Amino acid sequence: MARRYLIAVLCALFALTGHAGAAPKPLRVLTESYPPYNMSAKNGSVVGLSTDIVREMMKRARVPYTIELQQWVWAFTNARDNPATCVYSTTRSEDREAQFKWVGPLVDNPWVLFARNDDTRPVHALEDVRPYLLGGYVGDATAQFLMSNGYRVELVPADMLNMHKLADGRIDYWATGKYQGAYLVAQQKQSGIHPVLTFKTVQLYLACNKSTDDALIQTLNASLGGMREEGVIQKIVDRYLH
Repeated sequence: MARRYLIAVLCALFALTGHAGAAPKPLRVLTESYPPYNMSAKNGSVVGLSTDIVREMMKRARVPYTIELQQWVWAFTNARDNPATCVYSTTRSEDREAQFKWVGPLVDNPWVLFARNDDTRPVHALEDVRPYLLGGYVGDATAQFLMSNGYRVELVPADMLNMHKLADGRIDYWATGKYQGAYLVAQQKQSGIHPVLTFKTVQLYLACNKSTDDALIQTLNASLGGMREEGVIQKIVDRYLH
């Protein structure tokens, strides 16, 4: 088993260099500010639940890399269009499937609806909010899912704006990730809204440019699988969410 893993690592390094003996070219890894999965620390470094998983996975696979924080649309587009580039935390959806090579899943991401505290309308299922205006942000899989299913979604450049729009009554519900929403509400000390429905749970991935060598993708998935078997991923999740 150890021998096979070492061979996979060597193959991945060869895939990054292009020929034996050359210094490996760092894999460019992009992400957005989507706490607690990925976010900027006070010192400017990129941290978060998914980030910790990605860093440990790269370390185990002995893959050199850099991590940059960008707006989601730019991060997604750059990874899709540029070799040796990946993006996380990415929802693996049907329309995105053929655009990348995939490593994961890294972690689960429940999608929820937030409402104002003074809103007494019952919400037992997603269908209950079909007549109303929902808030989402540009390029986000949550908003894309809702729009593809016929819901009215008003888009903004950054998800935090939806929290304020909901509190001000400019949208009826805010569709976002459960933990992202909770983080922003706590950070901004917004006491006037709360989650009313979890309507879908998706898994987040590292999505790599289609030109990425298959040996590298296999090595990263093997590294991630080892972390899952050893309970490392669960320990990281518990550190952030419990």
